[in-house]
Amino acid sequence: MDKSKSEILDQISELIITGNYKLIVEITQKALDNDLSSDEILNSGLLKGMEIVGIKFRDGLIFLPEVLMSARAFKAAMNIIEPLLIKDTKSNKSGIGKVLLGTVKGDIHDIGKNLVGIMLKGNGFNVVDIGVDTSTEKFIDAVDKECPDIVGLSAMLTTTMISMQKTVQALKEKFQNKIIIVGGAPVSQSFADEIGANGYAKNAIEAVELCKKLLAIKN
Repeated sequence: MDKSKSEILDQISELIITGNYKLIVEITQKALDNDLSSDEILNSGLLKGMEIVGIKFRDGLIFLPEVLMSARAFKAAMNIIEPLLIKDTKSNKSGIGKVLLGTVKGDIHDIGKNLVGIMLKGNGFNVVDIGVDTSTEKFIDAVDKECPDIVGLSAMLTTTMISMQKTVQALKEKFQNKIIIVGGAPVSQSFADEIGANGYAKNAIEAVELCKKLLAIKN
């Protein structure tokens, strides 16, 4: 990648970190005009910036208002590139598989969950998002209704990890063969193993690869 393209991507990351939702629209379009792909813009610009935002929020260096500004900037850029990311799956209505996503009870954070959803759609998955502050009962009802191949649970707050554990265990009891994955800032592979989840991903890119891997094993 030449220097000018690299500089544009670095600028996009910085605009995400600073939450400049006005200028990022112009720079995202500039990136496309300079023959940067939507994948490059997402992975090397937007996600790179959001990863830093997540680390700063986790470490107490920034707070929720700043995170929300970054999320607004991210959404503004995604409005431009999302149509380019999402592959046309009309000829294959079932897609690769169906993934149901939700943030657990007591947690209203959705940035990570939304990133995973976007990346999964871009890779041919059908995605059902049941939102935030999602009770165990709502997860169970949604799985009954949607019959997803994979259920993904997200948590940003350490205090909601117990909700994640409760929901995973309830889903495992009711749907013995259902694939369940977890993610979020306080979650780790060891925690996923401890609560009986089938997999853990630390970011949206890894979540896509995890879903592909788990479905391949199942099939």
